[in-house]
Amino acid sequence: MKRFAALLATGAALSALAVTGATQASAQTTGASSKTCVDGYPGVVNLRLCGSVTGNQVVFSGYATPASVAWNPQNVSFNLTAGVVGGALIGSDSPNVLITAGGIPVGNVSGTAPCGSSVQATFNVTQWGWPPSTATLTVPVTC
Repeated sequence: MKRFAALLATGAALSALAVTGATQASAQTTGASSKTCVDGYPGVVNLRLCGSVTGNQVVFSGYATPASVAWNPQNVSFNLTAGVVGGALIGSDSPNVLITAGGIPVGNVSGTAPCGSSVQATFNVTQWGWPPSTATLTVPVTC
């Protein structure tokens, strides 16, 4: 009987540890998600930069739309860069994309940032001979 009681006690302790571990793991990965977008200075191509934060995960993506209704589809070069303010670079993407009349998603940078920090991303046109057009967005990582 003592052996059976010890077995039950051990099983209960292991179950409690498993539940506690599962609760801790979910607490680290959950968090409110927020998304913010900003438009860039109007140019030959209109830019929109969006950033979303979930916990300590950040994702930035760009969107480009021709500024003129008389647009002819063409390849355009862009640069999207994100980094912790005063800290490390999170990532960079420099695509050359065929922009059609309706616009298109351009570039994607994602990574992690320390809780309590701010992350800044810059999305710009790097097409030779075009005037600069840039969108900049800073988001807090509140976890």
